Amino acid sequence: MNKLPLPTHIQAMFCPETYPHEVDDIEMVQTHISWVFLTGDFVYKLKKPLNLDFLDFSTLAKRKFYCEQELILNRRLSADIYLDVVALTQKGEGIELDGLGEVLDYAVKMHQFDQSGLLDQRLKDNQFDPAWMDVLARDTAAFHAEQQSRAQFGNPQMLADHIQTNFDIAAQHIGDALDAKTMFELKDFAREALENQKERLMQRQSDGFIRPCHGDLHLKNITLINHMPCIFDCIEFSDDFRIIDTMNDVAFLVMDCDAHGHPDLGFRFLSRYLEHSGDYAGLSLLNLYLFYRATVRGKVSTLLARELTDETERQLQCEEARRYFDLAARYSRSSPARLFAVGGLSGSGKSHLALQGCGVERAIIIRSDATRKRIASDYPDLDLYSFEMHGHTYQRMFADARTALEAGFSVILDATFLDSESRQQVNELAQTCGMQMHFFWLDVEKYVLEQRVKQRQSAANDISDADLRVLALQLSAYRRPDESWLEFLRANNVWPCSEK
Repeated sequence: MNKLPLPTHIQAMFCPETYPHEVDDIEMVQTHISWVFLTGDFVYKLKKPLNLDFLDFSTLAKRKFYCEQELILNRRLSADIYLDVVALTQKGEGIELDGLGEVLDYAVKMHQFDQSGLLDQRLKDNQFDPAWMDVLARDTAAFHAEQQSRAQFGNPQMLADHIQTNFDIAAQHIGDALDAKTMFELKDFAREALENQKERLMQRQSDGFIRPCHGDLHLKNITLINHMPCIFDCIEFSDDFRIIDTMNDVAFLVMDCDAHGHPDLGFRFLSRYLEHSGDYAGLSLLNLYLFYRATVRGKVSTLLARELTDETERQLQCEEARRYFDLAARYSRSSPARLFAVGGLSGSGKSHLALQGCGVERAIIIRSDATRKRIASDYPDLDLYSFEMHGHTYQRMFADARTALEAGFSVILDATFLDSESRQQVNELAQTCGMQMHFFWLDVEKYVLEQRVKQRQSAANDISDADLRVLALQLSAYRRPDESWLEFLRANNVWPCSEK
């Protein structure tokens, strides 16, 4: 990838004698800032001696420091992968690791994992389990909750400067990576959005949402360890890029799913993250953050293109940059939010139908079951399924839905809605927000309901606590809704087509 020959000590990393353990075929992978050597059981990652606008690895001392930072920071999420920092030391005409000779450089030592387990590769191979997004949402929300607020970071001007840096680099590739019209559109949106959102950005600082995050949360930085997704390779080289709004961190993965043509995965992750974090207020800035993250990836692709000597490879990298800048432009064009609701008895398949629709509609799913459990600690004296708790759950669900709708995002409400009052509240919410509503009601045979509830109980992996006893109680009092604005469905495996 580099236009210049590899330094001598980097070339020595291809020699099996360098390592204190047996190696397989040694493979080197390059990024625009690192050399990564795969040896079989272990990986060694070295930092290129660069001084760029956003990082400085120019001295041995700085590379050692950032290797140590990489180890410490990544152990927050992937302690099983990150092992140690080792020195590359002189040994005669060659080098060895952690020897007694002169230190030439430093490397982060990691356990090597199967590259086919990277989530971007699993997606390409059509071997992707969408339920992994639920796990990632839970783990990301827990990770964010553990971090302390750092309000001295996250200044709106800092975000504006980062976006401008992306534009400055992109401007050097007009014609290859984007056209002048797209550049104008991106700059126009950024200027207006940053001005309009300045107060909200400052409010996020004062509300405690600026925290040490991952900073580079995309599918290629997530792998399967013991069949479960594990996040690795966070930003270590810049506090400004890592200590950010938690919603900015979330935006990277949502954007990356969009870039891979899978908004269904991105909005599933986003919906589940919000269920755990309750941070629906952060949605007011999500579109700006999605835009920013797309320009970041566009910038990175152009930087990689600069280093390529093969013209075909360089053109491919420029085309990837163009896709990201085009995606950023799509984020700059708003479309009206819409309200959807899915109702029916327990076991009717509401949640499955909602998942069919979240990608199609780019909608936030808000589930009564998840809302109830998230707010339970606010009402310690109430039984989880008491009448009073039912009221609080629906009240919060509607409040969160309104917050999301006002932020410009469509919403899919997922609840039984067995009483007419709750159904009417959905209708009133749509009227209050002045938007179109689609209310789907699942009409399913009793034996199917019972079969699904049994299967759900056996699997023990569903958020709903409704069992056969609860279903029997629902059926005993059930009256089929008769509101004229309901759309009745018999199946839950296809999202109903709706005009946009």
